Parts: sequence; C-alpha cells; structure tokens
Amino acid sequence: MASLAQRVAAGGWRLFFDVGTLRETQFTGIPNVAANLAREIVLAGLPCGFFIGDNLLRPDHVRFLLDSGGGAYFGYHHQLGQTVAGPLLAAVRAAGGRTIGLFPAEKPFHRMFDVEAQVLHDFSTVVTPHFHLRATTELHGANLLRDIASNDLNVCVSAATAEYLRRLCPEAAGSVVVALNGVRWPERFARLADRLYGNLAFEPYVVILGTIEPRKNLEIVFRALAQDRGLLRRYRWIFMGREGWLFDFGQAAQRHLGAMPDNFTYAGFVGEFKKYALLRFAAFTVYPSLFEGFGLPIAESFSLGTPCAHSASSSMPEVAGDAGFAFRPESVEELLGAIYRLEAERERDAAALAERCRAQAADLTWSRMLRVILDGALTRAEAAARHAGAGA
Repeated sequence: MASLAQRVAAGGWRLFFDVGTLRETQFTGIPNVAANLAREIVLAGLPCGFFIGDNLLRPDHVRFLLDSGGGAYFGYHHQLGQTVAGPLLAAVRAAGGRTIGLFPAEKPFHRMFDVEAQVLHDFSTVVTPHFHLRATTELHGANLLRDIASNDLNVCVSAATAEYLRRLCPEAAGSVVVALNGVRWPERFARLADRLYGNLAFEPYVVILGTIEPRKNLEIVFRALAQDRGLLRRYRWIFMGREGWLFDFGQAAQRHLGAMPDNFTYAGFVGEFKKYALLRFAAFTVYPSLFEGFGLPIAESFSLGTPCAHSASSSMPEVAGDAGFAFRPESVEELLGAIYRLEAERERDAAALAERCRAQAADLTWSRMLRVILDGALTRAEAAARHAGAGA
C-alpha cells in the first residue's frame, strides 16, 4: 500500500470515494464491501474525500459511520447538516484535473472525475430478474449499461463476474480487472469468543448464511432434509440473514417438511460478533445460492476453519477452491452427497480440514482488494496524464 500511496502523492492525485451505500441501517452485502474498502483507505492515510450525493463528508463523521457498523445514527446527523464538509464539485475543481472517483456500488452521476472506477458485484438483476422485485430490476437494469460505459475501470469481484461482464459488454473487455472481496474480523472477537464460549459443549449445529430471498435457494436445503430425516435430526439448523423479498421462510419450510422442525432456528440479521461466534463453532456451513458475484459467506466460514458445502454455480467454486464441497444447486442428491463427504472428512481429520479452509481464505483481504483497485485506477490515470501532456 505504501508504494501506491507514493504514486498518489507523486502524481498529485486526489481520491474521492462514494459512501452513499453506507446509509443502509445494516452493513451487509455491498455496504459491507464499501465499508471495508473505505476503512482501508482511512488506515492507509490516503488523500481521499468521502462523499454522499453532492456533499463531501467531515472526516470525523466518516470514522463515526465506519465504527458504528450501520447508517441509522449517521442518517440523523446528516439530515441535521452536521456531517457535511462542503460541496463535492468545488473540491473536484480545486483538484485541478487530477481526480480519481471510486464507486463501490451504483454511480449517482457520470464523468464527475477525471478517472472513474466502479466495483461491479454481480449481474443477478440481469441474469436472474425473476429473483428480484420489479422495481429493483428496472432501476439496476436501466443504469447498469450506462454505468459500465462511463467507467475507465470496471472492477469485478470475481473472475466469474468479469466473464459475465465481457459477455454482456464486449466493448468494455479492456477496462476490466478482478479484485476479490476480503474477510476481516476484529482481533478482539477471538479473545471474547474464547472467554465466553471456549469451554462450552455446543449442541452440533449447521449455519446457512444469506439474505432470505429466492436466489439463496433455501428450498433445496428443506428438500434435502425432508429426504434424509436422520441428517435433519443430527444438527440444529441455524438460518442467518436479514429479511429479504419474495420468499416466506416459514411457509417454504412447512411445505417441504410438514411442520417447522423444532431444531430450526431462524436468527434473522445478526451483528458481526454473533456471526463470528456462530460460524466459528459450527460443525459446518451450507451455502446453496443459485447465483453469486462472489460468495462472501464461504470466505467468512473458511477464515474461521469451518468447512462449507456450497453451490457449484457462478463464482462460488472460485472462492472455495479445493477446500469446498460443491454441489449443483438444483440437485438434492448432490447436496446430500456434499454434506456426507464433508462429514466423513471431518470425522477422519477435522484439524486438517479446518487448516485447509483457513489457507484458502488467507489471501482474501480488503487491503489486497483495494490495492488491485488503486493500481488499476492509477495506471489509467497516469496513462491519461501522459497522453494529455504529449498532446500539449
């Protein structure tokens, strides 16, 4: 990161980072990615203006926003005008043609900055529109192609997402880089979890993590457990994730299992420490999603040495590598087979399996993701500056 900071300083570049997505009450999914990238910028001490809409934010309120883990309180202060440092446009003009705009999600405007880089997480609204609300597909579908066309750098969170982009927009192929998501747990989590839970004997349980919505494919889990009632009884099944759309958890479980099993726990959204503890002490996790841009729950599970049975769709085999237990997301038999293989390997050598999982996740860091993004953006910014100088 130090060499990139030197390039920023040597070129007189000023970074601008859109934190609009951090107004979400809970940092999950894309807001979680945006928050971690913003935190890396702050930790690296890079010259950066954080903005929401057309306003720059005060640095102390940016830190407050990141530390609070959600935008509920920030929204209150923002409405009172306490967060604003000044107009964005004035800061861009003052930078004198040396600006790099970083967009971790959608772009509220185009060509505000001299070089623009956008993180593209997935194309599920295009590839699987039936899994989303109509208003969502209309909004993202209308903006996506225009956003891509306006970017100097299209940052894809997996090779699978990059391949979708190249097929969707062949003309953008030369502006694509792959920057994998990361995993970060505060150091205090391990100490706190050891102190609270380290000496407890847990009921064996399995975690299924993800927003409760159709694309996450929970019905395949219900169907598998209906077919193997012994597996159903071996564990408590904990479903974590905020309430989504177009999917009724209770109705779906009862449709396949006859009644809500006593050993089902629907936890809803959980905070970061609770998620850490539940993943760390789980027997294993299941991630049956039909389509993902990355598949962060797999990486989070692996980072704690917890194995995962996961879908073989889209980016998920890329994230899991040889440490995962893959299955076709439409096949009950393959899901059961993946779980049986996982159980057998865990029984044979749980420590070796846990280490393989941790090794797979070791290189997935937010610092690495930011380095890829900044290197790509700076390379394009420096080339543009040389071209402008030659033209002069």
